[in-house]
Amino acid sequence: MVRRPAALPSALPWPVFTRAEAIRAGLSPDRLRRPDLLRLRRGLYARRGVDFREADIAAALCRDDENVVVVGLSAARILGIPIPLHLERWDHSTPIHLSTSASRGRSGTTVIWHDLSLSPRDVRKHRYQLRSSEHSSTIMLTTRARTWRDLAGHLSRNDLVAAGDHLLRRPRPDFEDRKEPWCTRDELLAVSTGRHAATLREAVTHLRIGADSPKETQLRLAFVAAGIPEPRINVPLIGADGAERHSPDFQWPEFRLCAEYEGVTHNDPAQVKRDIRRARAVAEAGWTEVRLSKEDLGHECARAVRLIRDQLGARGWRPRKRIIAAQQGGLVQS
Repeated sequence: MVRRPAALPSALPWPVFTRAEAIRAGLSPDRLRRPDLLRLRRGLYARRGVDFREADIAAALCRDDENVVVVGLSAARILGIPIPLHLERWDHSTPIHLSTSASRGRSGTTVIWHDLSLSPRDVRKHRYQLRSSEHSSTIMLTTRARTWRDLAGHLSRNDLVAAGDHLLRRPRPDFEDRKEPWCTRDELLAVSTGRHAATLREAVTHLRIGADSPKETQLRLAFVAAGIPEPRINVPLIGADGAERHSPDFQWPEFRLCAEYEGVTHNDPAQVKRDIRRARAVAEAGWTEVRLSKEDLGHECARAVRLIRDQLGARGWRPRKRIIAAQQGGLVQS
């Protein structure tokens, strides 16, 4: 009969820990080979059956070596910087991205090492709090601005702009525990150097303050690319009486048109009621509201662009002459 492994000591509370931590807590090398532990890489272990996260691995490696810094995609995930879903997803087979000024091991399935030149101003401390526990430690991460710089090698121009919009967004005091944006435009421009400097500087020219989500940035960029006047974003709508109403996602005041992107939260019954009241207030102000959904974002937001273009056209807007592709190929004037 196989004996159950002894419980791990309270001195080792972490879901992921290093061999050095285990030995200091009193575990023997033989105990580290028991089936309730999972060896992630040389010197790094996780409790089997525990749903550990990327931050748990980062914290263990940072506790083991003060020179380790979490960078790139891993820093973006831990900091909550929006990136495309296929990069945002993380599971136990996804490697963590790290850099260090000290000697390092080989990159593998658990860790990818990056040779980055990081100054002290590129790095910040992030408090790691063990869930349902008073235990905490420190994770060293690249700053949000430096992380945005390093994302340029992984993201498209539009996704890079969406991440930048997130960093510039003014927080909503009622919902967030902060009063200032994560970054300023000047800070992002200052880090627009290195191999992807041209891409970064070009992305900065497209950043706008006000977008509440990557989907809103995606729509705004699609409108502009289609020749539609750039909308005002998330600023108060002013009715004919001069009074401020709510702040639509997009608005074209000259044409008394606004648009709202309805994400998944708009399926909530209470939110539906608020949306109805909002639409009525828009109509009472003499404006028209267009409601957009996820289905309108396919094929580079083609349906959303068509809906807005048609509504603007009905209100007197005329696009400038531009060259477009004819259905049969070639070019025609419009």
